[in-house]
Amino acid sequence: MGRITEALKKVADERISRIQKKPEVQYIVKKVENTKIEPHIVAFHDPASPVGEQYKIIRTNIQSLRLKEDYKTFLITSSLNGEGKTVTSINLALTMANDLNNKSILLIDADMRKGKISKYMGISSSPGLSEILKGEVEADATFVSPNIANLTIMHSGKVPRNPAELLSSKKMLSLLSSLRTRFDYIFIDSPPVMPLTDPCIIGGMTDGVILVVQAARTQRDMVKTVEQRLYQAHAKLVGYIMTNVEYHLPHYLYRYVHEYDGYRAYYQTENVKEQKEEVMAHEV
Repeated sequence: MGRITEALKKVADERISRIQKKPEVQYIVKKVENTKIEPHIVAFHDPASPVGEQYKIIRTNIQSLRLKEDYKTFLITSSLNGEGKTVTSINLALTMANDLNNKSILLIDADMRKGKISKYMGISSSPGLSEILKGEVEADATFVSPNIANLTIMHSGKVPRNPAELLSSKKMLSLLSSLRTRFDYIFIDSPPVMPLTDPCIIGGMTDGVILVVQAARTQRDMVKTVEQRLYQAHAKLVGYIMTNVEYHLPHYLYRYVHEYDGYRAYYQTENVKEQKEEVMAHEV
């Protein structure tokens, strides 16, 4: 192995090590007290933070789609587990709900195998999507209000024996059609694409699919495979959200943020300059 190759390998290994290492400076420093909502939900705890601002950029991109066509229903998925799709779904739904135009937002947990929205939001599970599709309850009986203005949540419900068959049923299509008339925007958190068919089934019923991609983990070829599967399912991929992005914040930006917004605490240690951001907006 040549010296140049060794040097490039060393640089690559060091970068991966930095990405995988837990950052010494956390962006979420103003956690709201007396709430069970997890700190990862930055749109609730600190919406004015740099990460929160990225979600606002995505919100603007989604709203621009509404000007071209009547885009209201969005599926949020990823290639594999653990890429941040559920946290992204919640943060995006909350950011949309916080818009000054007071749009009504519905967040559906369509992962009927391993739904986690109730855990992240700190609310009890209740009858949800699976019970609706099995004909056991009506949609209104599953709506949960997390005491956040303009936001309604529908849990995934109990784990059924046949989630893919339930999602591909006429009842699912009818449900989305009905909910579309009652909410301004609907965000659906689904399982990942590679191991399951669920997102491809739901994706074809929505106006658009947003794919969550994790930096330094999701492989380019895997993204292409996911894109092909969604295309074959007649699902329209409208954009990407990259999570776990590492970037550099110069000293003057720390100083600017601190002086501009004195009630928030962004701390800098002299030897820590590189941070890991939870989300970066790509074109949506």
